[in-house]
Amino acid sequence: MPRRTVWRAIAEALQAEGVQHLFGLTGNALHLVSDIRKHTDIKLVLVRHEHSGVACAYAYARLSQAPAVCFGNPGPGITNMATGLLEATSGCLPVICITNGVVAANDGKGAFQELDSVALMRPVTKWAVRATLPERVPWLIERAFSIARNGKPGAVFIDIPSDLGLTEANIPAYHLSQPRHRTRAEAASVKAAARAVAEARRPLMLCGSGAIAAGAFKQVADLAEAASMPVFTTPGGRGIMSEDAPLALGQVGLYFTELGKSYYDRADLILSVGSRLEEFSTGAWRYFPEGARLIQLDLDAETIGMNWRPEVALVGDAALTLEDVRAALRGIDKPAMRRRLAALEHAKRRFLRKVAGEGKPDGGRLRTVHVLQSLNRVFGRDTILVHENGGADLWSYYWPYYRVLDAGDCVPMAEQTAMGMGVIGAIAAKLARPRKKVVCVTGDGALQMAMMELATAAEQRCGVTWIVLNDRGLGWPQYFLKLEGRRDGVTDFKVSPDFAQLAESQGCVGITVRTTDQIEPALTAALKANRRGDPVLLDCHIPKHDYPEHFTRFHREIWGVGVEGKAKAGRVMGGG
Repeated sequence: MPRRTVWRAIAEALQAEGVQHLFGLTGNALHLVSDIRKHTDIKLVLVRHEHSGVACAYAYARLSQAPAVCFGNPGPGITNMATGLLEATSGCLPVICITNGVVAANDGKGAFQELDSVALMRPVTKWAVRATLPERVPWLIERAFSIARNGKPGAVFIDIPSDLGLTEANIPAYHLSQPRHRTRAEAASVKAAARAVAEARRPLMLCGSGAIAAGAFKQVADLAEAASMPVFTTPGGRGIMSEDAPLALGQVGLYFTELGKSYYDRADLILSVGSRLEEFSTGAWRYFPEGARLIQLDLDAETIGMNWRPEVALVGDAALTLEDVRAALRGIDKPAMRRRLAALEHAKRRFLRKVAGEGKPDGGRLRTVHVLQSLNRVFGRDTILVHENGGADLWSYYWPYYRVLDAGDCVPMAEQTAMGMGVIGAIAAKLARPRKKVVCVTGDGALQMAMMELATAAEQRCGVTWIVLNDRGLGWPQYFLKLEGRRDGVTDFKVSPDFAQLAESQGCVGITVRTTDQIEPALTAALKANRRGDPVLLDCHIPKHDYPEHFTRFHREIWGVGVEGKAKAGRVMGGG
């Protein structure tokens, strides 16, 4: 049994688990950092705030589909990480957070930065634990990896007291964590699901983040093609297939476009794959096609029927279960299938022409549609889109104004929509997939919650591009006030940074864009700089309250905003 410190044992365990990057802010965790550097080849990524370390781990876990690790400091350092861990657990992403906690010998005495960290973290993680014995630390790390990746993935928090971390003891050798355990749905349910798909006249598949977590890219495409079944996604499921694919119809709920909602409203079958069917994606559970049947597939049995009651429930791994449904598929009406596909192709061609016409540069004032369509043209394939959360940047959610051109190339936030996490996460996205181009579309409000990390991108030579849709305020809250006929005094930024100069001051390239004829040259310059390893920020000045058509309709239909000047209770919104 080798004698070593707890921190060294943790460093060696992370190396054994194949961790390649560790994200965090050095402070009390100096000894962990020292042992990582001395005894492993893990790359340390120093961020400017503890929250940023979790945001990086979030994006890294999404793209690697493996546990990602971050670290931080006691007291306020731990509270700074809670938001990101909440987002990771909401998004079913395996993030492991290790902190250097208060000295155990002083627990309860009013020690400096004392905090009941486990009680704080328990509601926002799958498992929260404070180490008590050096000999148990390898087991804790092993359990953390196993729990984070198995079942419904999520975040894990481990607090290592400062005195315990420096303790030298006979610590057992590390044993690798459990691999991901995969299960199939029961045979009778698979047969019932296959029969329902075969009988449907207008079926659709709706994929959430569980489809991505299962790596069900091929299985979704195979079943969709076998049944000529259009594929919709929630934000979490975006990227399950290329949005250039014939059967891709964009996102649902708040994020519908005209063509997508038209097909969805007349569907007679929904096959939901790996989605909790949450509020924004279902229009507060009102967007269900009249008379349609529902098949719900999810790894988590507790999710089944949480919101809509399925006719057929499939509990199991999405990839394995979709394979089984495809194998059981019999008796499809091929002529009806061909007619459905032909009608869909015709409708898509008309809709794509209409959307393309909206984004033609004319030398006039810049709008978001110009930015997004130019982005698709200039950056093209092999581009990871990292989402932010706000009003103007929701344009990037609306297919086909922006199209995710390759499966897997999207990093969304979960339903907590913590602003700024996408801005930061873009850095980790580039580290996780260095051969991909990475772009984050953000509002100016979200950027200002994370702009200290531009320097981190420059320091790491991460060639990413941030597109800032700058409407000089918190656009979405301001839009609510406008719809309600209220006076605005709290959502406009009376003083706003020069974001291009701000980027330059942190070692990035900054470019200001004001007109449509400036956007493509700016994107071309950004791409060239990214290839050198230089991060780029495009400060795109756009008009206020320029939103997609369904975005405005959703406010009326679901929240009642703008109807008789009043909003329904319980509305929710993002920032700018």
